[in-house]
Amino acid sequence: MYQLSTIIKGLMLVIFVAVLNINFVSAQNCNATLSVEKDRNAQSAYTEDGATFNMVLTNTSSKKVTYIISSTNLEESCANDAYKTSAPNVALNVAVKSSANASVANNALTLAAGETRKFKIYVSVPARTPSNVWSCIKISAKGSECAEPSSSTTLRVYVPEPSEG
Repeated sequence: MYQLSTIIKGLMLVIFVAVLNINFVSAQNCNATLSVEKDRNAQSAYTEDGATFNMVLTNTSSKKVTYIISSTNLEESCANDAYKTSAPNVALNVAVKSSANASVANNALTLAAGETRKFKIYVSVPARTPSNVWSCIKISAKGSECAEPSSSTTLRVYVPEPSEG
């Protein structure tokens, strides 16, 4: 009976260590950095032109990873001192483009370990969007095998009066 108990405890310890090791290895493969080139995360977007953000994604994990790029319109204000407004944020359209302005299939970018890739986020203003308002957009890069986003950054977009452009 004592031997059976010792064997069971030993097996449980081996299983526990294996699960910890798998979680550690998979967490290492979710690492990335996402940033806006030259830290230019604030722009104005006019109805006819929109705004283009040059993004940089780096796979800092130890294996090849496919990252899904997603966007979320945030509710908290990101107005600055020069363009304050009491109006709530507006939702704008977001598209992921390659550095050559081509659409990115399924918003997915596959990077080898250590690779850096440039891409663009194009923000357009839907018709009938009010003027003199802000939009705060969280851009996230999530490894396809990861539970949480690997990295994210916030874009700040001001929609001015059309005559100001």
